Amino acid sequence: MGKFLLYQFRKVYAANPAFFACFSIWIVLMTAVVIFIPKEDAFHFVNTRHSFWADILFTIQTYFGDGLFVIGVFIAYCCTQQWNFARAILGTYIFSGLICCILKNLFDADRPATVFHGNPTFHVVSWLRVAHFNSFPSGHTTSAFALAATLGILSKNKAFGITVFILAALTAYSRVYLGQHFVEDVWFGSILGSGTACFYLLAMPYVLKNKRMSFSTRFLQVKL
Repeated sequence: MGKFLLYQFRKVYAANPAFFACFSIWIVLMTAVVIFIPKEDAFHFVNTRHSFWADILFTIQTYFGDGLFVIGVFIAYCCTQQWNFARAILGTYIFSGLICCILKNLFDADRPATVFHGNPTFHVVSWLRVAHFNSFPSGHTTSAFALAATLGILSKNKAFGITVFILAALTAYSRVYLGQHFVEDVWFGSILGSGTACFYLLAMPYVLKNKRMSFSTRFLQVKL
């Protein structure tokens, strides 16, 4: 098993080193922010730097991590009969989403709207509903990075891998900008999303290799 998973890991990394390079830099920078800057200060740095056009831009961008968008991408790949992509997108979305929901209810952390209630510097946009609870981790960020990692790895295209990473990173930023999450929420969401996508792509071939190919396992089959 160990040799097989190591072989799969090398295949996953070799599929798109550019995506993993960008993600590594992101994690180092975000980890430094989470460790060395108080979460209230990090949140204020992003949330208080706003403008009307940025409000519109990040309102649109945040939907890259929305479940309906991910399902839309899944349907698009189904319509073009790119089943390998479609299966992986659906599998990683469900896998990462379930873990995220469990953690949200386990931690039950207050969101910025609760922590900064009544604070005049707290910025929200009038056309979006602001949530108050289940802050950690960020579900949108988890879904965005799960989608980006899946597309980046399976596409094996350097430019596309960098593009989807940037979209996922902007989605994470939008969650803080729009007052929905703290930096630590999107930091962990990015790890959870990318991590579960990589684990799915690593482990699924091993699971299928050691099980009879029922309809359900054939549906989950992904080739790197």
